[in-house]
Amino acid sequence: MHMLDDAGVGGVEKLKLVRELGVIRKKLPEVAGVNKLTLVKRVREIRQLLSVSGGAPAVSLSIDPSNPIESLKSLTDYVKNGLSAVPEVLRGVEADIVANIGRSLQVERNDEHEAVRRDFWDALSDAARGNGDKTQDEWMIASFDHFKSLGNVFDIDMDVINATEESIKELTAKPLEEISPEIAAQMKVAQEEYEKLRLSLTSLISVNEANGFSLDEINKATEDYTEISMKKQSVWHKLLELDKQSSDEKKMRVKELKDSIAPIGQKIIDTLLNSSKVTQEQADSWANSQIIEKSAIVKLKKMGYPEADIRRDMSEFYRITGGKLRLVRIETNGSRRANAGGIGHFEDSVIRPGSAFGKTVLWHEMAHHLEADPVAVSASNGYLLRRRKNEKVHSLRSLTQNPGYRSNEGAYDDNFIDPYIGKVYQNRITEVWSMGVQYLATPQDAAMMAAKDPEMAALMAGYLQADLTPAMKTLQAIQDSAKDKAQEKREQVKSEYEQALDKLAAGVEIIDDGWFGALDPVDQENLLSRWGGLGDPEAKFIGSWGGYRVFTGKFRDKLSKRTKKGNSVAYTTMTGSFVNPDDNKSRFMPNSAPVHGDERFLKAFMRMASMHNDSVYAVLYNIIGRESKIVEEANKLSGEQS
Repeated sequence: MHMLDDAGVGGVEKLKLVRELGVIRKKLPEVAGVNKLTLVKRVREIRQLLSVSGGAPAVSLSIDPSNPIESLKSLTDYVKNGLSAVPEVLRGVEADIVANIGRSLQVERNDEHEAVRRDFWDALSDAARGNGDKTQDEWMIASFDHFKSLGNVFDIDMDVINATEESIKELTAKPLEEISPEIAAQMKVAQEEYEKLRLSLTSLISVNEANGFSLDEINKATEDYTEISMKKQSVWHKLLELDKQSSDEKKMRVKELKDSIAPIGQKIIDTLLNSSKVTQEQADSWANSQIIEKSAIVKLKKMGYPEADIRRDMSEFYRITGGKLRLVRIETNGSRRANAGGIGHFEDSVIRPGSAFGKTVLWHEMAHHLEADPVAVSASNGYLLRRRKNEKVHSLRSLTQNPGYRSNEGAYDDNFIDPYIGKVYQNRITEVWSMGVQYLATPQDAAMMAAKDPEMAALMAGYLQADLTPAMKTLQAIQDSAKDKAQEKREQVKSEYEQALDKLAAGVEIIDDGWFGALDPVDQENLLSRWGGLGDPEAKFIGSWGGYRVFTGKFRDKLSKRTKKGNSVAYTTMTGSFVNPDDNKSRFMPNSAPVHGDERFLKAFMRMASMHNDSVYAVLYNIIGRESKIVEEANKLSGEQS
């Protein structure tokens, strides 16, 4: 590979590159797969080398946020001397990224710095004037076309894939009689027997004294009713089993059809992996360094998706996307629908699993973060603009006939593989990358995408194997640095929080003093009741700390809004009965609050309540869920308390 040095390219070297470019252009139509990707990459490198005039210095882009004025000068130099090396269709977006970086620099305002700032914005203004007269939509479409041309490398038998898809549709629509005549025949016999038994039971109901039957006849009918009911239940279970067999048979045949095209899809995936600029070792290192919160690990393990598999799938994602995404955190927030947050955020790029989560969903949510790159946003919107039937936005409910979508979820209409690809967001974020990369997660889906939407497959391949622009690399480095600092801060806060819990819990001892057993039975029932009490009639008393009464059971968690195993703490100094001593009639319930956490957290909760006039509500609603507040509470403890 030729490298561009400070002297640039000129003379004999330039002629060699021109000849090499001509040879590659002749070969390009005859090759496919990874070889074609390699040649396309080399064409891009040669064009970049030839775009630099002989003798001109190579322009690098590297900034130091701690030295903002020199960084701004570096950005200005890049705009003036390096922006032209970026493909024309991407220069506008590249200039926007440079502008965003410039805005993020904390440049002090004074006369000397003002001149540097003015030079920077003047350079950007000149670059904008030289970027043609296309509209924003036209530039986005051109961006899509650019990456599509780079990724149009797959040589596959689309007819085989499309024929397989048609076979899957036909099989799915076939009645049971055609899929499995044997099972259908058995179900028919069982259904007829079930109907006879149902009619027999109906006739036996009329055997009663009111209809003139004798006691012996009624007793005999009762015995027959019991016997027939058992037979009817047995036939019903047989019907359920036969139905499951027929469903399993259909699923197995569909799987066989999908497996038949898996080698085609695997070839596509292997092509992208083999052309990746990221080594397996690099990808493994990045995957193993990502933060997966303990709560997420526990939740996903219960779903059958252990941590080792998550990191393996993350590693493959980093390779297939060419390292365009590195830092991301997986956390839980109780959501039933998986989602990505903080796209492009300097500190907080996260993925939150929903009630179902596996490799395809992981890749879908990780791919959302690719749109931290404005170039990716431009290309994905260009794809939608190129492909949509018209400007009208339809509800996803109407496009999919799926009532599960919210009424305000809309999308462009076209022959997308999935209508969800056309979803429209106000901030121009799309579902194009998330869905496209998701299709690359399995060989069968990769084959289907290449056959049903070759334009989308080409867009994925073209962008994923392309280099990030210099400005995007710089922005990514800034983000990585900011995230590292943010993580250091989070770890410090976490350490302070753990120490605070230790301090608050120290000295709190829960003793089984028999308090609950000594209560009036009416008060016991009221205290545990769902209405006005702790909320779990099956809760068990475990002990007291002063006037704090601790129970274990299932209670509603304030943070997740779900009922789950945990503790509840009630506060009262009364024993025996909760009858109001003033009128000796009315009863009252002590204040109580659910507490979800380990024993140390439970003890810390009671300690904090004792610091707030014994109000469990004050702690529940003003402190729980806010780690910094808990640290503040621990710092308030006097020497005697701690």
